[in-house]
Amino acid sequence: MKWMQAFMLVTILSFLVFPASGMATSLENLPSSEASDQWEVNIDTPKNNDFETKPDIYNIFSMDIKYTGDKDIKLDRVEAYRDDPSSSYDFELFTVNDDLEFEKNKEQPVFSHQNFPLSIQSTELKVIVTWSDKDDSSRKYKEEFIFKQ
Repeated sequence: MKWMQAFMLVTILSFLVFPASGMATSLENLPSSEASDQWEVNIDTPKNNDFETKPDIYNIFSMDIKYTGDKDIKLDRVEAYRDDPSSSYDFELFTVNDDLEFEKNKEQPVFSHQNFPLSIQSTELKVIVTWSDKDDSSRKYKEEFIFKQ
């Protein structure tokens, strides 16, 4: 009988100490910003209200990328991926590889995405920026920015 009481006590305490669900409800650290020597990536609230958030499924965010380097470059590609706790691979949110012309040292973003959905089950958002030198486009450079919960 003491074994049964101990088992019940341990079970009740485990429900109190450990959460019933280990899933994250959203990326709580967003809006957020990450920066490097070349780029600054800002994830923020949506720029317009064309899409509504579905709190049980996804939230809507916007993304601005600014070039902070001092070389003449050509932005080749911007990619965004999210993780899924039930799989070992990432899901693509969007990829843009055309219409990425910009002027160096301007105040506005190099790249702007007004709103994109992000699953509430995601715990990681990965942004990949690929660029090349304007004079020599044979070598490409890539930088990853990872936003975690």
